[in-house]
Amino acid sequence: MIVRPSPLAVALTAAGAVLLGWWLLQDHTRTAWGTTLAAIALVGWVGRSVAALVAVRHPALRTVAVVATVTGVAAGALSAPPTSGLGVVPAAVCTVILVADPEVRLWVALIVAVGGLGLLAGAAVGSGTGLLPLLAMCGGMLLAMLGGYSRRQAILAQQQAALLAERDLQMREETSRIALARDLHDVLAHTLGGLVIQLDAVEALMDAGDAAARSRVTDARALAGAGLDEARRAVAALRSARPDAAAAAGPQRVRVLFEDLLDAHRALGGTVELREHGVPVPVPEATATALQRALQEALSNARRHAPGVPAIVTLEWAGDGRVVLAVSNQVAPGVALSPGGGYGLVGMRERFAALPHGGTVRAETGGVPATFTLTAEARL
Repeated sequence: MIVRPSPLAVALTAAGAVLLGWWLLQDHTRTAWGTTLAAIALVGWVGRSVAALVAVRHPALRTVAVVATVTGVAAGALSAPPTSGLGVVPAAVCTVILVADPEVRLWVALIVAVGGLGLLAGAAVGSGTGLLPLLAMCGGMLLAMLGGYSRRQAILAQQQAALLAERDLQMREETSRIALARDLHDVLAHTLGGLVIQLDAVEALMDAGDAAARSRVTDARALAGAGLDEARRAVAALRSARPDAAAAAGPQRVRVLFEDLLDAHRALGGTVELREHGVPVPVPEATATALQRALQEALSNARRHAPGVPAIVTLEWAGDGRVVLAVSNQVAPGVALSPGGGYGLVGMRERFAALPHGGTVRAETGGVPATFTLTAEARL
């Protein structure tokens, strides 16, 4: 990524170049070659800023910016002794720019910076430059190296922070997408699955000339309307602010959620019995929703894989800070279930794992006769 120079940086570069150029022209005692090299260093300094500014839209000029920076270091270091130290200014600034650039390998930038020091020391030989001025110029170059390295670390830290923020955003979006898919599955599997069963029954009754077909049609219409209402509530929840997952839901609310699902299951021709043990306690809203969705998925599975087979729903309020939901039904003959398969079970496991205090979901088939049992446990 090419870093676009700020307007302030461009203005300071232009002002510094003009000021140094004016000083160079004021002293006619300096050697012509020293003045020429200093002018080349100024051109490299200004040229780097211009090239970097244009390279944001034309990346091919990125190389031009790097070459101009290296030129500024070399020409400025060579011109420093004969210009009484003026040339060290563009050399030091270009050193900072080069070492701070994350796209330039650090060892390459350091070689150029150390090479500039060598050129400065070599140019001082025979120029009559005193020891203290030479040490001051070399010190300026060393400080430029350290400043460039510090700036490089700051830029890398900013880039890393931006990358982490982007990854965090991607993870949040992925989590939201999975939650949306899970909610849609729960709504559609419950409603459309029951609707299909009702319509199948209507078709069979109509073929047999049974008058109960009208009642089935009425139930199917009510189920479709309930599913549409639930879908609208899901969309409204997605469009509104996210509710507090830790808000308390009383035992009565959990019981109402369960009774609605049990009534819907019975209306679809199913048989279900609710058994409740322990002392009910308030639970987080997210836990109540997770229990509701788990029961909804379990009853949908029962209607789909074991139609007409009674289901037993057990809600246990354990005294050790757990609430356990178990739904079991005998497996219909000829039906082979995979306890770990299906998006519904995957969604349930994700939902319970994301609860405020965690939870687990197990699906097992066993016993004689074969019984399918779904167990969802939430920690309070």
